[in-house]
Amino acid sequence: MQQHFGRLSTVLFFGFSAVALAQTPPAQAPVTKYDGTYAFVSSAKVNETYTTMRTEHPGRCPHLAPRTALTITNGRVQFNEQVGTVGPHGELSTRLATLRPSGRAAGAFPPPAELPTHGQIEENGRIRARRLNWSCSYDLIWQKMSK
Repeated sequence: MQQHFGRLSTVLFFGFSAVALAQTPPAQAPVTKYDGTYAFVSSAKVNETYTTMRTEHPGRCPHLAPRTALTITNGRVQFNEQVGTVGPHGELSTRLATLRPSGRAAGAFPPPAELPTHGQIEENGRIRARRLNWSCSYDLIWQKMSK
């Protein structure tokens, strides 16, 4: 009986291992088609004003211009403090590299923003993206300069 149980355990172990391996997605090769440096072209405010959470008074959205060019290396995106990835069809997605404490007491408003940016790289090397925030959102454009 013990020998039968031992064989059954071995069969179950290898059976579950095979199932787990079969469900593991294959590693994807990095997307390098879009690698290069992209110069900032323009930004447009999606909304001109917002309502502050603390005072509930309207505030004006400031102008936004990224301080650095956007770079893509092996499918990894970086600009300012944003990092992210590019998909095989040019879909771009970034977020803040680190969320820094806001300097306020726990539970105070506003919470640290993740500032996600989502966009698309066009065939002509132009990136059109939208940066979202809890107060102001922006449409951003970059143009590829070099590989």
